[in-house]
Amino acid sequence: MKNVILLFFFIFLSACSYKNTQDNVIIQPNNLLVEGNLNPLNVHNPNPKLSWHSNVESQSHYQIQVSQTQSFDQPDLLLWDSGKVKAKQSLNIAYQGTVLEANDTAFWRVRVWQSEQMSEWSRISSWEMGLLTKDDWQAKWLQVEKQEITPVTPSVEQWALYATGLNPEDLSTLTKDKTKTQELVIEQVKVQPTASLFRHTFKAESGKKVVKAKLHSTAGGYYEVYLNGQRVSDRIMDPGQTDFDKRILYNTDEVSNFLLPGENTIAVHLGSGWYDENIAFSRWKNPDGSEDKPSKTLSYGQPKFIAQLELAFDDGSTQLITSNQQWLSHPSAVIKEGIFSGELFDANKMLSDWNRNSSNLDNWQPVEVLTQWPTEKLEPQLLPPIRAVKEMTVQKIYQPKPDVWVLDFGQNFTGVPTLNLDKLDLEKGSSVYLRYAEWADIDGNISQKTGGGAPLLKQVDGYIASGNDTSTWTPEFSWHGFRYLEITGLKQAPAIDAIKAHLVRSDVEIAGTFKSSNDLINRIHDMALWSYESNLMAVPMDCPIRERAGWTGDAHAALITGNYNYNMDNFWQKYLGDFSTATFQAPAVVPGKRTHGGNFDWAVAEIIIAWEHYRHHGDLQVLQRQFDSLLEYMQLAESKLDNGLLRIGYGDWCDPVLKPGMGRKRCNPQHTSPTITSSALLAHGADLMSKIAALLNEADKSQQFTDLFQAISAQFNKEFYNPQTGHYGSQTADAMALRFGIAPVDLRQSIAAALNKDVVEKWGGHGSVGALGQTYLYLALSDYGYADTAFNIFTADGYPGYSFQFEKLNATTLWERKGVLDPDLDPERRNAPGRSLNHPFHSGYDGWFYEGLGGIRPLDDNAGFQEFELRPVFPKDLEWVDVSYQTGYGKIKSKWTQKDGVIKWDIEIPSNTSAYVTIPNTRKKLYQAGKYSFEFQRYIKPI
Repeated sequence: MKNVILLFFFIFLSACSYKNTQDNVIIQPNNLLVEGNLNPLNVHNPNPKLSWHSNVESQSHYQIQVSQTQSFDQPDLLLWDSGKVKAKQSLNIAYQGTVLEANDTAFWRVRVWQSEQMSEWSRISSWEMGLLTKDDWQAKWLQVEKQEITPVTPSVEQWALYATGLNPEDLSTLTKDKTKTQELVIEQVKVQPTASLFRHTFKAESGKKVVKAKLHSTAGGYYEVYLNGQRVSDRIMDPGQTDFDKRILYNTDEVSNFLLPGENTIAVHLGSGWYDENIAFSRWKNPDGSEDKPSKTLSYGQPKFIAQLELAFDDGSTQLITSNQQWLSHPSAVIKEGIFSGELFDANKMLSDWNRNSSNLDNWQPVEVLTQWPTEKLEPQLLPPIRAVKEMTVQKIYQPKPDVWVLDFGQNFTGVPTLNLDKLDLEKGSSVYLRYAEWADIDGNISQKTGGGAPLLKQVDGYIASGNDTSTWTPEFSWHGFRYLEITGLKQAPAIDAIKAHLVRSDVEIAGTFKSSNDLINRIHDMALWSYESNLMAVPMDCPIRERAGWTGDAHAALITGNYNYNMDNFWQKYLGDFSTATFQAPAVVPGKRTHGGNFDWAVAEIIIAWEHYRHHGDLQVLQRQFDSLLEYMQLAESKLDNGLLRIGYGDWCDPVLKPGMGRKRCNPQHTSPTITSSALLAHGADLMSKIAALLNEADKSQQFTDLFQAISAQFNKEFYNPQTGHYGSQTADAMALRFGIAPVDLRQSIAAALNKDVVEKWGGHGSVGALGQTYLYLALSDYGYADTAFNIFTADGYPGYSFQFEKLNATTLWERKGVLDPDLDPERRNAPGRSLNHPFHSGYDGWFYEGLGGIRPLDDNAGFQEFELRPVFPKDLEWVDVSYQTGYGKIKSKWTQKDGVIKWDIEIPSNTSAYVTIPNTRKKLYQAGKYSFEFQRYIKPI
């Protein structure tokens, strides 16, 4: 018998309708999207997905019309008329009309019915097809004929010393062997070429008015494109990283407003980006030991770009301007640049008006036209581009040494700085150097040790003054992970507003919000967001200072955090595409040349991401497109089973050691064997594949994966369930067994009780999970009646809790290893840890704030949140929670308060959706769209 009996009184307070009763006409649909974007210009999908908000309580029918023109009164110009379709769905409806060709424009509208009531037609929206094949590209790929290498001046030498860790202060910390390696590295740095400028002047046909101008462009490398001196877009660090030999993402921009009558200049600034990184993670000796040079490189070759500008005039004629042999090139004032090293800018080499109409073309050189494409195909960049999304300001300035100032932004983040040159009073030829770090000691001395040694490079930017430095400067081709910025080369302390920075990331829209009455919980939530946003650079990275790699296990470990806080629709579609182009069938890193395979607990991310993407966005096409790749993974993984289980993997990476400062081998799991996590995740993958196969009408495969799930589960329970202790031996093992349905139904409650006991008694109220366990622990507790235990993990004092991370470690993002050091042994922070301090793979807990405290949950059998569940928990020590989540159908809201034993819960169910609402100790009930309030009182009665 339970210790308490909970009685709930449920009172319905209010509801609202979406009907316009004044004129008895329901509101027209809006928010028309194609492929998840508003009016996209480069669609490749022959059956693009159309979505809208119905703005009715329950859509019973819809009708879509697609036309060649904005007029829909000519039936012969209709490309598709769906007719009146009986369906509630308004998310990701596939276009089924006439096949469209390159650059075709389609206009579309939609109307809906609620029972017999019909809405007005929506406003007309559109999409345009991109350049679908190589033949549609008349432009040529260009690169410079010969890359410029800047002379090694004292300024260049100093930048190179910083970039390689060979400046005197850092040199003292290097071993003899490491010093020898870095001496080879600095020679490579010294011969790194400059970035490049390209330009081409053309005349728009005279006497005609441009009615449309589309620019298709991309690069192997990072690029910025200009028309008549104006940047075409605010995209930065573009295009997003891919397996560049397999595919490169391209952009299409409408540029009519940038054009001038008559003469115009199109220009490109081109840097290396991810395309030409030939130092980081290189090995300096060939396998045969014959000579000292890299045998491994991340480079795909010299940076290059392609651009095609299409003009349409009012008389129906067109003009095509392409990248070709008529373009010219020139070395950039960015004389050194690289993702891992940073950027060195020489203002003395800056060309004025280089990207505008100009008669001064001295020293501009012919370009090299490539005869072969550097990639198999160009695909549209439909995911949000990387942008500067938030300004960061200096909170404190240290001066640890003479002529050295360290700026503390108060927050670890991924960003780029901006120097206000007017406030720095630089003399001609003087050099300013910016070094970036996650760590500083009590006096402000930075350490770049958390960046590790494997990249071979350290983060540094430099600016060489011209004496006429009166504006601002921001590095263009490099970004950094940091909290502290060390600046040298100034004669006096910089003003606190002389340097600012911006958080940069893929500009995914914010989808979720979470607030609570507990400041610590809010801070823990914010720490998850800072960690996650700092690692969204067209790839879900592991960390921004060291590897910057798309580790697949990290991606699924933090997946739930991304899905509830941001609109990750097109982001995940792009990343799933990276799995499809990867060299390995079970890759540990995608995309890029750092990939390797064989760790199936990491690579199962492909299945989990595909399934969760479907649950959140209701997009069946993604599952169809990915299915063959998913099958390849499962077939290979199943072939590796050893006596029914998968006995290889990285495991529950970076779970906490028992005490701070304890040693360990790398971040290998301490409490859960890789066999447990790999087998559990493969069982989970098989279960999800059974559901995916069923959706795709692959009944035989669905049954095959069901059988595999049951077989792995049976062996898992046989080997790891201990009837004496009542659980599987660790918090991660118990949580996965419960959340994946591996644990036998009749044992699940007792296993949850054993899990609760492990948290409370063995770990003093703390979690002992690593990266893989974070997502599953909290629901495994709260779904079985232990919500207070789940909540208390976040508020527990001491190591390894979150208050310890804030108060003892001074953390603002999630550390890769929170137990890497004992802060009490080094109160002045003289010895920096050798691990990343910004690792989002520990952020999986944040999903519980939405699914547990907010109660917002998707359903497996009704994707896209058209039908969903609202089932929160109410920890006794939390006064209120306010959660929202923007779905493809609209915003879900869940807000509750508890006071004096009374809980009041307000919810909002978006139009054209419904929710199963569960009041504790009552049966769930289905509610239609609207706003509702519930009030119930909790009485505690002793036995």
